Amino acid sequence: MKEMNSIVKAILMVITFYSSANAQEYTSILGAQNTRWKVPFCNLDQQFIRENITNETDETIVAGLSYNKVGTVFSGGVDFSLNTIGSNGYIREETTEGKAWFMGTIETMSGIDTVEYLVMDLSLEVGDEFIIHGAWGETSISTIDSVYYMTGQKHVRTTFHYWSNDHPLTFIEGVGTNYGLSYMHDHYNMCPCLISIEKDADEIYLNTACNAGTVGLNENKESKIVLFPNPANNKLSINNLPLKGTYIIRNVLGELIMSGTYNSSNLNINLSNLKKNIYFIEINNEILKFIKL
Repeated sequence: MKEMNSIVKAILMVITFYSSANAQEYTSILGAQNTRWKVPFCNLDQQFIRENITNETDETIVAGLSYNKVGTVFSGGVDFSLNTIGSNGYIREETTEGKAWFMGTIETMSGIDTVEYLVMDLSLEVGDEFIIHGAWGETSISTIDSVYYMTGQKHVRTTFHYWSNDHPLTFIEGVGTNYGLSYMHDHYNMCPCLISIEKDADEIYLNTACNAGTVGLNENKESKIVLFPNPANNKLSINNLPLKGTYIIRNVLGELIMSGTYNSSNLNINLSNLKKNIYFIEINNEILKFIKL
């Protein structure tokens, strides 16, 4: 009997050893003292670089969970307010599985609300699915198409391309994502990509191809076609068109939403059946974007 107990104890010790080995934590996306992210913002005629920061002292407890407050740097300090849609919010992580959640404001059918989404998951494997949330309750499902290591960091790549981004959403160990952390909340940003991340003043990630001047739609800036109003409510008017042609309206996923023909230099399109969102209209060999309110 004593021998049996010894065998059982030995087996339990082996199981505990392997469980501990498998529970090795991923590298945190946050620095010990502070973390800074730079992400470009572009929409309509706006283009600038936005810097976000979280400090060790900016911790808060929400529903019993510990978060780091993420604010936007400006000339007078740091803005942590959550009353507007953007990159401000709360971030928390679970390093055993490599998961991160971001809580921030987003537009819903009932108005502005503060919600939390899982924004990164390094535990996923090829073929697993990951949900992407958008404005007004819309969601899309991406699939993990590859898992690989680069410079010792685990990368989990999805099939999801945000707006016109050429690079699919990828979760990166110790960094977060190549779109930043607030990509599901910051849905008015047409060029989400992570320029750089600093931990405790050390730059640990840099993407020189990501900036407001080079990322985003390849639009014809000298177009004579005029869209108004933009943002639009139930009607979009278009002027300075060729006398005859066709138009196609697509959503942010590239799906065909509406199409038609015209035979005048002016065109009015009824948008009453479209959901609130950002759309792209292809007309006269050009692609222009507009917002439906």
